[in-house]
Amino acid sequence: MSSAISLVGGRLFPLLDTKYRIPKKSRESNVNEGKNKLEKKLPRTPRDNGKKSMTFIKVSPDYLHSNSTSHTWAFSAVAELIDNAYDPDVNASELWIDKRDINGKTCLTFTDNGNGLVPEKLHKMLSFGYCEKVAVGNHQPIGHYGNGFKSGSMRLGKDAIVFSRRMDVMSVGLLSQTYLKSIKAETVLVPIVSWDLPNKTRRTTVEGKHNLSAICNNSIFKDEKELLSELDSLEKLRTGTRIIIYNLTKNNNSGNLELDFLSDPLDIRNPESHLIDYSTINRTVHEKSPEYKVSLREYCSILYLKPRMKIVVRGKKVKTKIISKSLSETETDVYKPTWLDKPVGIKFGFTSSKNPEDYGLMLYHKNRLIRAYDKVGYQRQANELGVGIVGVAEATFLTPTHNKQDFSRDEKYNAFMTNVGLKLNDYWNEKRVGPNTTAAGSSTHKVLAPDWLWAQCDNCLQWRRLPAGFKQDDLPEKWFCHMNPDAAFNRCEVAEEPEDEDEALMAPTYKKTFKKQQIVQKQKIKLHEKQQIKEKEMLLSEKEKQLQKKEMEIDQKKKSESYIPIVDKLRKLEEKAAKQEKMIEALHKERSRQQAASRQMLDAAEKINIINQGHSELLDKVARGASTSSPNKKNGLKRKHSSDSICIKTEDGSVVEIIPNPNQEKEKRVVDLTIDSDEEQESEDPSSSKKLKEDSSKSNSKPDPGRSNSSDASTSKTEDKKPNLDKLKEHINKPDPGRSNSSDASTSKTEDKKPNLDKLKEHINKTRTYKEQGVQTEGRSESQEEMGVRERLESFQRNVHELLRRIDPSKDWGGPENIESIIVQMMKHIDPEDEDADAD
Repeated sequence: MSSAISLVGGRLFPLLDTKYRIPKKSRESNVNEGKNKLEKKLPRTPRDNGKKSMTFIKVSPDYLHSNSTSHTWAFSAVAELIDNAYDPDVNASELWIDKRDINGKTCLTFTDNGNGLVPEKLHKMLSFGYCEKVAVGNHQPIGHYGNGFKSGSMRLGKDAIVFSRRMDVMSVGLLSQTYLKSIKAETVLVPIVSWDLPNKTRRTTVEGKHNLSAICNNSIFKDEKELLSELDSLEKLRTGTRIIIYNLTKNNNSGNLELDFLSDPLDIRNPESHLIDYSTINRTVHEKSPEYKVSLREYCSILYLKPRMKIVVRGKKVKTKIISKSLSETETDVYKPTWLDKPVGIKFGFTSSKNPEDYGLMLYHKNRLIRAYDKVGYQRQANELGVGIVGVAEATFLTPTHNKQDFSRDEKYNAFMTNVGLKLNDYWNEKRVGPNTTAAGSSTHKVLAPDWLWAQCDNCLQWRRLPAGFKQDDLPEKWFCHMNPDAAFNRCEVAEEPEDEDEALMAPTYKKTFKKQQIVQKQKIKLHEKQQIKEKEMLLSEKEKQLQKKEMEIDQKKKSESYIPIVDKLRKLEEKAAKQEKMIEALHKERSRQQAASRQMLDAAEKINIINQGHSELLDKVARGASTSSPNKKNGLKRKHSSDSICIKTEDGSVVEIIPNPNQEKEKRVVDLTIDSDEEQESEDPSSSKKLKEDSSKSNSKPDPGRSNSSDASTSKTEDKKPNLDKLKEHINKPDPGRSNSSDASTSKTEDKKPNLDKLKEHINKTRTYKEQGVQTEGRSESQEEMGVRERLESFQRNVHELLRRIDPSKDWGGPENIESIIVQMMKHIDPEDEDADAD
């Protein structure tokens, strides 16, 4: 019997059934002819009732592989095959999982002692979308979509052959990707062969012969005898099914088999499961993976919430355990959503596993494990809160995914997970934080003993609770009910003890005092905060009153002190007036000082005029050749005379002859001390300035008399150039045009000029002092009149200094600024050096 499978209207149907007959031809031509007929015209099914046939959709052989990729984990594919043996339609009590080598091929075998499969049921199992499983009593079927065997077997290997035995018939079916690829099939073809019992005669049908040929030529069994031998091995079980998977999946990187059969001869390991999903929690993860991800034996021990089937892995029985009854400090909480008819019980307790990562929420659906050790509540935080707590719940109200490794993430799932996290936090607070904290909670990773020890009978598969004092390691490999010390439950005929979840759950089994304490504490804190707020308000009110008083006082002060600005202004005006009076007084004092200085200057000028008159008389006497006595005689001083002299014109117009150094021979010059600049000299006396220029040019053109070889020659030159005394006398006796005016006028002119000279002198001396001290002076700018006077004074000082330097070059006369004191002494005919000589 050969069949093809396709999908129609969301369900998968066989394209060929047992009533379709293939003509008797060779196998290859028969297959090709069958393909052509499928493409042109499809046979009528019993439901057609003679009506026109319909075109069915084909299923590509590649779909077998793509469908298997829904299992990202090898053990999830194994679980699909275990579920098929556990479901009520098979109802196997034992399942053997082993590794075998058949004709040089490494095979993975699954053998159960269930009800077995008739050919029609085997055909549906190998097809897609057929699920006729129903509940038997409290035994709910796990299979739901009719896809578990195809996805699971093709995930573990490329080819799978199924042997099934019932009391009256034996069947063999082949689901092989290798076979479909070899014949280049365009749709999935499943050859099935059946034998009747007890005679073991093959059913004589046309398709049966070709299907047997296809199985023998494209499987690990080469003839019918080997197939019957494999079926005979099931005879001791009377009924059962064996699935043999070969061409097992290999790792892409290493090329080795995905499943490890060598590390442990009594187990099947999954090396790919060593990696841990680091996104589940934000905590330092141990290098060792959870044991259920690595060991098939450990995974099978927790695969069912209430194990009803004995599983043997590679010849050794798996010690199945009820997780909810293997915890320490077990308590039950209740989840009661509005959209559920009855509440859901959630058991919490501390794990007794030696693996530190075996904690979290265990979610089951219809007794089948969906999510293991899922971290919720405190366990998702980066601390030690919630570590070691295991929660167990059967969430039949949630919808599992096709691979049965997760739930659909809908609103019900999110609400349930959030609520479970809060309940886990409550359990932790009561057991490890609240007043009910036990001493065992001091170490979160300490291995704790379970509250009760439960054992499963190998005969009736019922669970019995053992008295206190028993340990898991003390139990034998095979345990039976008669070994139970409790006489009430030491026979297989006695039912199991009633469980808490079978009773009506109305409230948690423990009191949640921690929340109440927190509420009370929060209330106390609120009361304390309210009292503090009242006290602060009282203080604020008092401060406000004090501030109001201060504001009143300040307002009164402001009103009383409103006249202060006026008084301040009056004071400032008075101070300003006093300063002005002081300034006026200072100006008056300065004016009187200037007047006194001007009078002193006038007196000095008169003295100078008197001296000039005396000098003119002296010159008159000298011109007459008479020996006269100068005013120096009154002082007992003597003056040396020389044939050479220099004449000085004074303010009153008289010319004074000054006797130079006798060692220096020079041309007589008339130095006009009344001239300020060349322009003034030319304007007043053009003839004299012209004469002076001619004399200076002549003196510059002549050689230095000091450098002459003979003293006689120099003396003769000097005598030749002596001035005419008569002319000099006439010039001296010549009336001064400045004196022609009245004395009042001259006095007024003198008064106008002298104060300016005195101020200029004082200003120059101050400036020179500041410069010597390195002080920068800043003052008002000079007027044009003051600048002119200052320039005339400086010109006068330079002329006199040049005159004295020419008279006696060997003497240090100082700078032009010291000329005034020297002139005053010379006018008095006092020379410190001559005075010392006369004294000698």
